[in-house]
Amino acid sequence: KASIGSWLSYGLGSMNEELPSFVVLHANHSSPYANVQAISNRLWGSGYLPGRHAGVALRSLGDPVLFLKDTPGISRETRRSMLTGLNELNRKSFSAIQDPEIEVRMQQYEMAFRMQSSVPELTDLSGESEAIHQLYGDDSRKRGTFANSALMARRLLERGVRFVQIFHRGWDQHGNLPRDLASQCKDVDQGCYGLIQDLKQRGMLED
Repeated sequence: KASIGSWLSYGLGSMNEELPSFVVLHANHSSPYANVQAISNRLWGSGYLPGRHAGVALRSLGDPVLFLKDTPGISRETRRSMLTGLNELNRKSFSAIQDPEIEVRMQQYEMAFRMQSSVPELTDLSGESEAIHQLYGDDSRKRGTFANSALMARRLLERGVRFVQIFHRGWDQHGNLPRDLASQCKDVDQGCYGLIQDLKQRGMLED
């Protein structure tokens, strides 16, 4: 089945051709005792909808998107030329077999090319004020925390992403609740508050 973010992408379309319309963020947990359940990309998959509506996950550590950077020695102009040639081959393949997933693949390649510019700008928090970091909490400065993911969600929404889904696992507790639940709640408390207040003060809750 298609996920809710995929349905919104399918129904409302994109507001920014430089970024996916559905983005997934994975927040880490601070407790070493958290019972972190396995997670499947089916939770943000497009199901029977075209593949371009599937969520794109940004990693919490390392490069936000793998293999997005150009290979050393390959200029952006060369990369553009390579992609143009690849698209021509894909168009010929589509003409022969009429598989719609070929068109999806071409769109995804083009999106990846554009994201080479948009993702570094998106993930650069140096322009965020001290007041914003205080609003979301000190953890907002640390990649992969829930507070950082909440701040990143606001930046994504500002840039026209239709749907942002944050996963924060470890809530399936069956014991040690005073220890583990307190830690889980602390992870998300100020980040949730900060996101709602930030959206409100920017008038984004009116959309």
